[in-house]
Amino acid sequence: METTNNVRQLSIDNNLSQAWGLTKKHFLVFLLLMIIILIIGGIPSGIQYVDYMKVLATTGDPALAQQILMETAASTQITGAIATIICVIIQLYPTIVTYRMANDAAKGEKPDLTDRLKDGFRGLGFFLIVNILFFICTWLGMICCIIPGIFLVVRFFFAPIIAALHPERSLKECFAQSWQITKGNFWNLFLLGIIATFLNILGLICCCVGVLVTSIITYFMLILAYRTLSGEAEEKTEDFTSENLTVVSE
Repeated sequence: METTNNVRQLSIDNNLSQAWGLTKKHFLVFLLLMIIILIIGGIPSGIQYVDYMKVLATTGDPALAQQILMETAASTQITGAIATIICVIIQLYPTIVTYRMANDAAKGEKPDLTDRLKDGFRGLGFFLIVNILFFICTWLGMICCIIPGIFLVVRFFFAPIIAALHPERSLKECFAQSWQITKGNFWNLFLLGIIATFLNILGLICCCVGVLVTSIITYFMLILAYRTLSGEAEEKTEDFTSENLTVVSE
């Protein structure tokens, strides 16, 4: 991993406009991926709903059915926790595929779903480990105080993305590069995170269907931010030129 003494500045306006452009151009294939991710993530809730409907069919009383489920919460919580963990792990596969396809699109290449599905298992275990370490680091920061947690989330945020795009790198390199490229851009990235969160809340408000669209935009926002700050956007890409990138000497 090469180091640099330059700080690349992220333009929020350029990031959003480019993310929206890529979303419109590659909407259908990414919509399919978002549906897959959403379905996998909804399995634990689906299991709870099925349990509720079974009890309701037996009792015929919604209040009584809810009470019975509450009384058996201790045993069902363990099952639910296990199901949630399994689903989160399974979700990593379409997630890594989405990151790599978004990166292909950002480079001006045509994302090939078939090839990327075959390639999705490459580095998947490493991607899982990096995500676990990212969660532990940010969780420790949160329990110490909210502000350190937010700081670590921003500074280490690109570590999982780096692991997805460059599985040949080490754990240290993923976290070190994320720390390096986020230096001098904390507030821009913090604002980008707020915007992404707000977009996805709007998506949920729109009958929950809108979140499929906002999730695609969010993926492109993150990939474009990484490419800009890491310098990869300076390579030949579609509609991404050096005029969109300001380099300031430290």
